Amino acid sequence: MVNVIIYEDNKEMQLLYQEEIKLFFEERNHSVNFYLFSHYSKDLEKIIQKIPRRKLFVLDIEVPGKSGLDLARKIRMNGDWTSPFIIITNYDSFKNTGFTSKTLLLDFISKKENRKERLKEALEIAYEMLNMKDAYTFQYNGEIYHILYQNILYFEKDLNDNYTFLYTEDNRYKVKDSISNIEKELENNPIFFKTHRSCIINLNQVDYLDWDKNKLYLKNHIISLLTKEKKEKLKKLLSKEKILQV
Repeated sequence: MVNVIIYEDNKEMQLLYQEEIKLFFEERNHSVNFYLFSHYSKDLEKIIQKIPRRKLFVLDIEVPGKSGLDLARKIRMNGDWTSPFIIITNYDSFKNTGFTSKTLLLDFISKKENRKERLKEALEIAYEMLNMKDAYTFQYNGEIYHILYQNILYFEKDLNDNYTFLYTEDNRYKVKDSISNIEKELENNPIFFKTHRSCIINLNQVDYLDWDKNKLYLKNHIISLLTKEKKEKLKKLLSKEKILQV
């Protein structure tokens, strides 16, 4: 499932983009869920926050309430540095502004060009980006990080539901995203397992499960966030050598 957010005040253009995008992804056997917005509102931001990370934005610049570029900047500052942005506008001059690099725009399409062909070209790149499943991407301390899945030990929810800690063997990063959103992003990846509502582990990083003490050992980390129900499921996923019973 690909989530597509179209931010365009012209209903005819909305329909045109929707038809082209739907055709593109259906040809590749992907279903599409569309969210159409013709103006800015706080509800729009809330909906965008709730949609899982696997999403694509098609933004017009001139939209009532907030320009497409301003919306793109706000989305990036809220922690989403992976979703592709395609800007479509009448104003060619924006293509050369410093703003575009700061928001990591995928493409900048002029409405004076062959929109259909240019949109298809941009979608080809977006498709590759949306199918990059080997790393988790996020912003931390002003830098963009790509942590290979194989190097992640686990995710743990922060006290603030809008943040999650990502642990590797040597580092801890604070990610501006909820544990539930991260779970949705990883749900089709078999190496990750949710042991508790506050914790998602990398099964390949488990050294062993101490059955009696209800603790998981991953490298130099010890996790006690493990419910009885999840422990039983985890037992079926781990080899016998990784289950310690005292």
